[in-house]
Amino acid sequence: MNQCIYDFYKKEFETDKDSNRFFLLAALGLISNPNHKLFQFLPATSRNLKNEQFIDSYFSEKNNGRPKIIFIHGWNPAERDSDPVPGDSKKIENIQNTFRNGIIHYQENISSAKDKYELFLYTYRTSSSVLFNGQNFASVLKSAFKKDDKIIVIAHSMGGIVTRSAMLSSDYESGMIDGVVTLASPQYGSPFATPNFSDDPLLKNLVSYLTETLGGKDLRHTNKGTGQITINGSENDTLDYINTNLTDNSRFISYYGVLNGCSGNEAFYYATGCQILSSTNPGFSANDGIVPENSAILGGLTRKQLKFTGYDHSMMAFQTNDVDDLKSLALFQAVIVSVDELLALP
Repeated sequence: MNQCIYDFYKKEFETDKDSNRFFLLAALGLISNPNHKLFQFLPATSRNLKNEQFIDSYFSEKNNGRPKIIFIHGWNPAERDSDPVPGDSKKIENIQNTFRNGIIHYQENISSAKDKYELFLYTYRTSSSVLFNGQNFASVLKSAFKKDDKIIVIAHSMGGIVTRSAMLSSDYESGMIDGVVTLASPQYGSPFATPNFSDDPLLKNLVSYLTETLGGKDLRHTNKGTGQITINGSENDTLDYINTNLTDNSRFISYYGVLNGCSGNEAFYYATGCQILSSTNPGFSANDGIVPENSAILGGLTRKQLKFTGYDHSMMAFQTNDVDDLKSLALFQAVIVSVDELLALP
């Protein structure tokens, strides 16, 4: 029944005709939220990845004996809730914009990842609130996997706090996620989403644009948290709620990038971001051009904190101009070691 409804409206979803109808169907539980989707990746041989390799997890054939790793991407600052619902091609493009190198490393069996794990990729509308996205992520996991499946989430940037939010949602079942590897996740927020961070008019305008969505607002710096630097008047009730209520961080491993001397980046704007974070009062000298070190490591409260020097915020998702860049490969190899470690926990 649900599949028939989905098939009937699928064309409308992709062309944005009367979008209120399918949001209503999602709200009634007849279909999943059309902005959210979980794909299973089927490895091939070519680095020219095809859309056909990304299979809707609703239909994919899962191997129940193999652990699953799930990539979840971070924030898209250009995204708005008023945007048309993306079709699968756009969803897959969004995933590849963050994780293409990581997907290729998996396909080429770096660190035996392909032999050991099945790969899934989750995408969502990042302009929506973190709590809303977390609820949807938990709902998708609940419907896609069995209770005894072993699942490790590998989350870049905003994806880390969406995952944390999911673990507090009403749809989350204890033990559904066996471990989380966060890659430069702003677990205490980022000054760049914080109106009070700087009096510079250009920076204020940028912050205003970035935070005019609920998702953007949820990335604001919070003054609460272990080791946090204070920005006068900065508050983030969403992150405070998540961090207060998700008290067991023993199954989280945090990776963070640091641009020493604000160099090592591939995109110029990360060097600029690093300089602003380092020089503005209060200063955040250790950062990846977007996220300060203390935010990425949750004040040292996670199981492990692993530093990657000379990595900008995008590099922390395996993104380098050259897929064979040693920085991308080294990070992927380290992450797979962390996945192995988390799966070995009792």
